Amino acid sequence: MTSKIKLLLTSVFALAALPLAADKITIKNTFGADLDESGDYDFYTRSKTENYDGTKSTDSSFALADEFLVELKLSDIEARFRLDALYSGAEDAAAKLIIAPHGFIHYKPIEQFGIIAGNDFFKHLAIPSAYLAAADTTTKWGRLVTDSLGYDAYFGSEDVSVYSNGFAGAVTSDWIFGTFQDFYLKLAAGATMYPGEEFEKAVDIGINGGMFNLFDIGATAHNLTEDDRKLGGFIGLTAIPNLIFNAQFYYNFTDSDFLPQTRVERNDTWEYKKQKTKYALGGTAGYYFDSLLLGLYADFITGLTNEYIDEVKYYDASGNLISSKVTTIVRGETVVKYKNGKAKRTDEFTARTIPMYAAFRANYLITADLEFDFSFKLRSMLYDFMGDSTIMAFAPKLTFDLPQNYGKVGAGVRLTLNKARSDGLTSISVPVSYTYKFKKKL
Repeated sequence: MTSKIKLLLTSVFALAALPLAADKITIKNTFGADLDESGDYDFYTRSKTENYDGTKSTDSSFALADEFLVELKLSDIEARFRLDALYSGAEDAAAKLIIAPHGFIHYKPIEQFGIIAGNDFFKHLAIPSAYLAAADTTTKWGRLVTDSLGYDAYFGSEDVSVYSNGFAGAVTSDWIFGTFQDFYLKLAAGATMYPGEEFEKAVDIGINGGMFNLFDIGATAHNLTEDDRKLGGFIGLTAIPNLIFNAQFYYNFTDSDFLPQTRVERNDTWEYKKQKTKYALGGTAGYYFDSLLLGLYADFITGLTNEYIDEVKYYDASGNLISSKVTTIVRGETVVKYKNGKAKRTDEFTARTIPMYAAFRANYLITADLEFDFSFKLRSMLYDFMGDSTIMAFAPKLTFDLPQNYGKVGAGVRLTLNKARSDGLTSISVPVSYTYKFKKKL
């Protein structure tokens, strides 16, 4: 067992012992294959792929997962621990069985100041106006500090592996002030560390404030000491009950959960690579109609130019690397050169295109025990809408509350379409899950 796995397991046991002294504890377990709404671990998936010679092939896979979550609150400590066990039947999976521990501990010795540490802060440090209602999540840019450098490492074998995404720590500060205690201010500063072959770290700061039941505003700077820093600015209206209305600005936006991918060809093969954008504007709007028991939500994120930020490498006339730097690249321009100015290669992505994302979600309570949820997501490149980057996903789902608080059962279908890659339906999958939740004040 490697020292990294020992460190992860030690953290697991330390967090598991905390509930013995908890004032309030919540335990939640989800079994099935619909844990993160991404479709990566749906119970059954049948997909179609395009081969290099233009032919199409289909394959099927299945997955099972279990997510065990413990949340606890004491007078000066808030903690959350989640242990995921993911079994995948897909041939390209990182391992057949992946064990993924996630969690944090937030210690507040006094009301206004605290220290947080862990490998996953969830939405604990999320800025409210950075929330995307249709996706029901907040991007990393909308967290006061982040908990990952974007690494995904698996320690173990092809059969069983332990997942790691680094470790993060931060100092936090919370203030409530004003004549009627109606203003709030939150500050955080910290660093993410990743002990790979070379120890790497990123420094983050964030600020969030506003007036209760009127407005919320926030800003973040992640990896701020480096040239590829990521910035975010957010503002939202909170004056109208049941209404969500947020506007967002992103600098160096690279989130693969929202950006499309395009095909890059090399020799006799290809791969789909994530798009990036230097400047992006986002927004979300939604409203829950109490009388109809219906919620309608929409998100939109778009790049503002065809520029993105990446590393540019320079070579001498013999092809030897001279230097590299992080700089702005325009899609379609030469990004790697010989010293004498001759092109080594050109930009891998389609010229004059801009990445964009849109989503819609409807939520309807059919009866007191039966809920219907429908979501639609679109990723594409503006000015190349019918290209290989355009992915549409439809996901209707039903959730049924079992009698006597025995939990919830959810099931649905997820359809993914891309005309350029598969002449229509790319994949169909079936998410199925059972969730049980237990709360107790001690």
